[in-house]
Amino acid sequence: MYKLPTDQDGFFSEAHLKLRPVDFANSGIFLCGLAHMPKFADEAIAQAKAAASRACTVLSQKQMYVGGAVAEVDGTKCAICLTCVRTCPYGVPRVNEEEGVIVIDAAACQGCGNCATACPRGAIEVGHSKDDQFIAKICALY
Repeated sequence: MYKLPTDQDGFFSEAHLKLRPVDFANSGIFLCGLAHMPKFADEAIAQAKAAASRACTVLSQKQMYVGGAVAEVDGTKCAICLTCVRTCPYGVPRVNEEEGVIVIDAAACQGCGNCATACPRGAIEVGHSKDDQFIAKICALY
């Protein structure tokens, strides 16, 4: 349902073994206990405390800031082909029924750019990675 990554044995995988041991790649979801891997009770309790601590750091803030590398949809180019919806590993793009276009939640977007590269009409661009910026970099090299 949440499209969370698992390993070959079916256990959930953390974002990074050393740097983010209780975080998933999807922000705001935390991992602990036997869902991660078989472990002793004291290890599971320590990991549960770490996950609770990480959740408290998120919940204690009045507002959250997102990075600039988020995908944006140009509604005039979007044909609602759903390619971006199928391509996004985080399940972020969704159809806005009222406007008839794809919308991307900036807080949930991880900025990977998979949706932008898959869009056949070029309707999606990732912030700080726009086409005109790359063209300027390429032209500067030659």
